[in-house]
Amino acid sequence: MPESQDFLFITGRAELDTAPLVLLHGSGMHERNLIGLADRVGPARPYLTLRGAVEWEEGFAFFRRKPDRTLDYIDLFNETHHLADFLARALENGLLKRPPVLLGFSNGAIMAASLLLHRPEISAGATLLRPLSPAPAADFPDLKGHRILILAGERDERRAPEDVVLMSRQIEKSGAGVTTRLFPTGHDLDEDEPDFIRNWLAENFPPA
Repeated sequence: MPESQDFLFITGRAELDTAPLVLLHGSGMHERNLIGLADRVGPARPYLTLRGAVEWEEGFAFFRRKPDRTLDYIDLFNETHHLADFLARALENGLLKRPPVLLGFSNGAIMAASLLLHRPEISAGATLLRPLSPAPAADFPDLKGHRILILAGERDERRAPEDVVLMSRQIEKSGAGVTTRLFPTGHDLDEDEPDFIRNWLAENFPPA
């Protein structure tokens, strides 16, 4: 497993030339947790899956929370640029053949949204699973040309109903093409979500 600038990563299907997925796991997880999801939603897509640089609980995260579990916005900002610099180098050296679609879950979805906010040039779009806004009072930059999918759970005990509303409004205001859906589940994924994601990817990021 290669390591670069504090990020352990795994690549898969690198020989394929479709839009790659960058997999960003949730808190307390690791780089292998979303590979099964990638196999379901993008079996003909290359992927780059990363281990978060922050040790957290019994696994890893992409940024820290405070003791009261609110977001540590300073750490999120710093780690966003840390990760964006890695992805920029990956695009330069061919580890990523083209700007990827970020696929983030929970902590990873917040990080993906923060990348869209601060470093939009390193991605073509994103699938945000159970996100929170990385900056509730901020305006996102011009994201015309980006396509973004936001998925939330109606019974998510870790998110308030207004969280997905805020995230969607911020992305819509940026000019991105955005799709938002609620599924009848909690923080974990509904059984129908992988098929929904696969169809959305096929429609928005078809083979070149």
